[in-house]
Amino acid sequence: MIKNFSPAISIIIPLYNAEKYIGELLESILAQTFQNFEVLVVDDCSTDNSRAVVEDYLPKFTMGECGKLKLIKTKKNSGNPATPSNLGIKSSRGKYIFLLDNDDAITKNALEDLHKVAEDFQADVVHCEKYFKVKTTDKIFGRNDYQITSYNTKKFVTEPTLITDNIAERIDALHGKQFIWNLWTKFIRRDFIFEKNLQLLNVAGQDLIFTCCLVCTAKNYVRVPHIVNIWRVVENSLSHKQEDLKKFFCKWTESLFVGIDFLDKFLDKVKFFQDNPQAKYFVFDTLANEFIGFYLRNFYKQIPAAQLDGLVREQLKKVKNPTALAAFFFGRMNIFDVKIQKG
Repeated sequence: MIKNFSPAISIIIPLYNAEKYIGELLESILAQTFQNFEVLVVDDCSTDNSRAVVEDYLPKFTMGECGKLKLIKTKKNSGNPATPSNLGIKSSRGKYIFLLDNDDAITKNALEDLHKVAEDFQADVVHCEKYFKVKTTDKIFGRNDYQITSYNTKKFVTEPTLITDNIAERIDALHGKQFIWNLWTKFIRRDFIFEKNLQLLNVAGQDLIFTCCLVCTAKNYVRVPHIVNIWRVVENSLSHKQEDLKKFFCKWTESLFVGIDFLDKFLDKVKFFQDNPQAKYFVFDTLANEFIGFYLRNFYKQIPAAQLDGLVREQLKKVKNPTALAAFFFGRMNIFDVKIQKG
């Protein structure tokens, strides 16, 4: 890339064994109506031809003497999109960051629409509430079976809307599942990420942990009705990979413990939580409800209680400082009490 090129947007794509899909994502980026961007593809040591596919696209992303596509490689496979994503953010130069999955695609007006909203509102975060979903291993474009999807449980906005700056109200909305947490539905100001020292954790569910940080710290957080992401559901993708019960259970319990510990330290630096320390537990509870309710609940039917107890004990031994966890589980009683009072 040419040193004096100053892109408005840095598109970051963590890549691992997506030779069949990465080309279509890059094609969807080439087709954008807004062209002031750079693309950083961060290969997490793929073992297929993914790198070769991306290399074939390098000439297509040349603008005059400027190469808008850069291919970076991690030193070793991390097994998680967080490490390559963090590396991409660190290497980026755009005013805004747009993180995309390597097997998805975006609509042709995506960058133009999101950039305009971000500039109009001087946004730290632009948040898409819906996305297209399609279950296929074939081409995405030209299909008529897109499904508009969201797990936002409340009303959707009909125009770009700046959400309240009241952190307590934001936490209540977060706890009430009013924010979808896929990072590819977020358009984020790069300097904001560095100002808040935000980073993706190398654990399962890192998107939700990161989203909690965004919601609790962004000054200008804008919801939009734009549907710009096309999410390809691939059953053998990393997020859908089948694992044995013990390994899966340990992965998600570890993610919960690590997530709570990280959020505890992160939120302690935020003035609102310094003044209202009890509010942290509603953020922790958001994490627990998602991880336990969605991913871990079924284990209580499949694994004997004694074995589950042993697995949890194993994971707790790995926690360096269990203070936040102990406080959370004690504080959960306060959350329960508040819910009763509200009811």
